[in-house]
Amino acid sequence: MTVTIRFLGTGNAFADGGRSHACYHLEAPGTSVLLDCGGSSLPAIKRAVDPRAIQAIAITHLHGDHFGGIPYFVMDQHFGGRTAPLTIGGPRELRDRATRAGAALYADFFGAVTIGYEVSYVTLGETSMTFGRAEITAHPVRHVAASDPHGLRVRVDGKVIAYSGDARWSDELVALAKGADLFICEATNYSTSDPAHLCYTELIANRAQLDCKRMILTHLGAQTQAHLAELELETAHDGMVVTL
Repeated sequence: MTVTIRFLGTGNAFADGGRSHACYHLEAPGTSVLLDCGGSSLPAIKRAVDPRAIQAIAITHLHGDHFGGIPYFVMDQHFGGRTAPLTIGGPRELRDRATRAGAALYADFFGAVTIGYEVSYVTLGETSMTFGRAEITAHPVRHVAASDPHGLRVRVDGKVIAYSGDARWSDELVALAKGADLFICEATNYSTSDPAHLCYTELIANRAQLDCKRMILTHLGAQTQAHLAELELETAHDGMVVTL
């Protein structure tokens, strides 16, 4: 079976280089799932896939460039006539934060209108949950603690896709990537050490510890983008499609 990964948004919070916020679409027979749905994601989603077919959204952490697109997606699907249920999984406070964000953006909709399809929130953790035919687990990583950061592992049709979310270097990333067919890993900076984010030079120095078949760098800030021609590791761009 073929698993298709669409890199819909590969930028950082500031959309450096005009890249969209974090959003990745995984598709396999019987499965259509988003990993993250940043604030600017909806146009990219609509250009690439049928939003009505998306069964679930899995969120890594509570920063707007990773979950801020949820209110727009939920509202769009209501007015688009969706009837299929939508499951949204992520950190413990995701439902509250997404609900408050929606109410702040569209008080005349969220809390005032009965959504025309079922929206359910679940907390992701190390016990796998099934979305379509994909099994997803969430694993703590080191980022801004208040955002409740996690990396994700997705197992579908015999393939494993790991995704760092936002993270600085730690042994947790080694465990997250272990045995993955594809590791989607952030590299916000090129060489600047950051208490919240990875840089490319750290990844090169630690590449041997990452036991994955393929690694693609994402969440690329201006500094990393300025060095793209020099990078030894594969990098993503908005609209990129990978099949496993």
